Amino acid sequence: MKNARLNIFLIMGLVFVLIFLSLIQPVAASDIKSISVVMDDNYPPYAFRDGHGELQGITLDQWKLFELKTGIQVNITGMTWSKALESMAQGKFDVIDTISYREERTTILDYAEAYATIVVPIFFQNSISGITNVNSLKGFTVGAKKGDNCINVLRDNGITDIEEYDTAEAVVQAAKDHKLVVFVMGKPPALYYLYKMGIQDDFNYTHSSLYTSNFYRAVKKDNKEMLRTINKGFAKISESEYKAIDEQWFGSKNLNLYEHPLFKIIISIGGTVLVVAMLLFLWNRTLQRMVKQKTSELTEALIARKQVEAEIRTLNTELENRVQQRTAQLEELNSELEESNALLEEEIVKREIIEEEIRNLNNGLEDTVKMRTCQLDMLNSVLEQQNSLLHESQRVAHLGSYVADIKKRDWLCSPELHEVFGIDEAYPHTEESWMKIVHPEWRSKLSNYFLQAARAHQGFDFVYKIIRINDGEERWVHELGKFELDENHKACRLIGIIQDITDRKFAEEKIVYLSLHDQLTGLYNRRFFEEELKRLDVPGNYPLTLVMGDVNGLKLINDSFGHAYGDELLKHVAEVLIEGCRKGDIIAKLGGDEFVLLLPNTDTVETEKILKRVNELAKKKRVGTVEISISFGYETKNSEERDILEILKRAEDYMYKKKLFEGPSIRGKTIQTIIRTLHEKNTREEQHSYRVSELCQKMGEALCLLDGEVQELKNVGLLHDIGKIAIDENILNKPEKLSFDEWEEVKRHPEIGYRILSTANGMAEIAEYVLAHHERWDGLGYPKGLKGEELPLQPRIIAIADAYDAMTSSRSYRDALSNKVAIEELKKNAGTQFDPVLVELFIQKVINPTPNF
Repeated sequence: MKNARLNIFLIMGLVFVLIFLSLIQPVAASDIKSISVVMDDNYPPYAFRDGHGELQGITLDQWKLFELKTGIQVNITGMTWSKALESMAQGKFDVIDTISYREERTTILDYAEAYATIVVPIFFQNSISGITNVNSLKGFTVGAKKGDNCINVLRDNGITDIEEYDTAEAVVQAAKDHKLVVFVMGKPPALYYLYKMGIQDDFNYTHSSLYTSNFYRAVKKDNKEMLRTINKGFAKISESEYKAIDEQWFGSKNLNLYEHPLFKIIISIGGTVLVVAMLLFLWNRTLQRMVKQKTSELTEALIARKQVEAEIRTLNTELENRVQQRTAQLEELNSELEESNALLEEEIVKREIIEEEIRNLNNGLEDTVKMRTCQLDMLNSVLEQQNSLLHESQRVAHLGSYVADIKKRDWLCSPELHEVFGIDEAYPHTEESWMKIVHPEWRSKLSNYFLQAARAHQGFDFVYKIIRINDGEERWVHELGKFELDENHKACRLIGIIQDITDRKFAEEKIVYLSLHDQLTGLYNRRFFEEELKRLDVPGNYPLTLVMGDVNGLKLINDSFGHAYGDELLKHVAEVLIEGCRKGDIIAKLGGDEFVLLLPNTDTVETEKILKRVNELAKKKRVGTVEISISFGYETKNSEERDILEILKRAEDYMYKKKLFEGPSIRGKTIQTIIRTLHEKNTREEQHSYRVSELCQKMGEALCLLDGEVQELKNVGLLHDIGKIAIDENILNKPEKLSFDEWEEVKRHPEIGYRILSTANGMAEIAEYVLAHHERWDGLGYPKGLKGEELPLQPRIIAIADAYDAMTSSRSYRDALSNKVAIEELKKNAGTQFDPVLVELFIQKVINPTPNF
């Protein structure tokens, strides 16, 4: 029983020792002494710059703690996200931080463990409603940060109208400047800059996120040591240390003492110490009793042992005497046996050595023969595979090899070169025949280069054009070769390869073209324009005139008819400019709707003639029913003293002044075109609009409004559904019940109508009435959810007239309702959907007017 308790205590002690050893076990040191890190410097609160330009945030504090825990020096660089990705891809840094996971990045990066979850919602001005998910962003220009994963998510969902900015702060600044009404980014930096700029009350964000991602740290592909160092280093940081950093930047709540993590740790440690102390006390008392008992037992055993030892010493003395006698006898016998055995063993060893040598020689010879045979078989197989692979590679790469004998003036080549030249084996393989394949414009160039390379004994490296023999097709080839010298150090043979590089040549030319031209119109782009501006700004081109042009109403057309319609308009504008300008004039597209003309040696009089010609051509061009209108402004440089950039600025200022006068009338015409197009596309909408307009007029007269107010109310009734121009015609004419997404699309038409009308001069109030014509008296309408007297009078009247005409007109999904049923529905919804006073007046004075006697 005592032994059992002793064993239990010994086992418990061993467990405590093992636990203690595991806690103090050292971690193997890494060979890495320093790490270079790059990250986004504009993603608060994880990484951003303070008022002095110093980098700060959660990620910086975590790296400082990593440096403290590991002793590894960390060098951190912050830059815009797109530059950070580019620098990491170029291998300038060991680690990239604040990066989200994307499948295509795994080809160049290995990811460490995720350390933060980022929610990415949609932010929008609080004056806009109906923004619930990515599908509701159609028709809006969406702001985003360059390189951000949200751009890929938006494009995957069909959103292509995206304005990219270098930083998150730049996106929010654009929203503050009213350049954006919708943008997408991570929730932490968005809220930070909204509060920083004092516009947090002007923007809402969606309850459901566009997507959720994680923040990672990533290293260069296959840098396993760096990845292990990162993971192990950050694993040394405790949860409480991570939490302390987060609370520093996100804020913390006051905890009760018993809820504080440190209190819980102290209680745990104190309890453990108390238990260990009690166990040690019990163990000590037990050991004392056991020591006393063992001391008594050992004393008795010691006395008995001394008696046994005395007896053993006596026996040992006798035994030693007998052993000495037997040892002397055995030594004599062994001496005789050793002599005879030595002779016998010597003979046996000699024979065994000879037999072993013979066996080794035979085995070695057989193994050598087998090994050499196997090696030769493997070598032949590899050579066959390599030859096959070489021929296939040359065929795929359009590459052939040749050997040319300079003295005999003939050549041999591979089948692949026959295919490149368009010849077969029967074609004469002579120097003259080779030159027939070379394009006539390149024969002398090739001959001169050949003679120069042969004399200098340098490598042959030349690109030239050939004409294939079998089909006469012109192709570009790249020839690489090496000269062999004879005993007199003269070139005797040329060994080389020729590759068909026609596709690469065409691709290079296409890349050069695209780098200097606008992809949509084919005109020169901003990059080319800026280079030409520097080149042409010389006295020989004075007077040099710069003309700035801006297409009127393009945003209105994009909102109403779609961006494809707007793109077609821009193409027509480009055609007009090309046709109206002279051959040597430079025409470039600077931005979305801005064009610029560079007119060397052109004074004011000649410029006016050119612009007059362009405007006359524009009047003859239309995109569907939309007229082309361009506002121009120009300035002429006559001397070197004036800065060309000042000339460009003055031309732009004059253009904007012109646009102030020309723009409103063009927008008015465009709105008329939109109404006409909507009615041509859907005659039922035309009839509905005129009936609602007439009902609104009668309602205004019943309310004894002024003549101007009645006319305005009539116009609002006519224009109330203008926003349906941007709704898919299949949805508007669908005979079945609309799906949820289709209904959400239809509900966008008041906002679209507002955007269309608000651009026209003098129609701001009508635009507001159109925006509110689907609001309800009880506040459950859309898009703003206005309630009761918050609604202006005009949209309250339109709502009643619109609903009445919809009920009493035939629809694709039902027949027209009777006047009686329609009146009952109006009364039923008075006080909820409609103004109850106006419903009563509408029934009495408009639908059932009292006859005048």
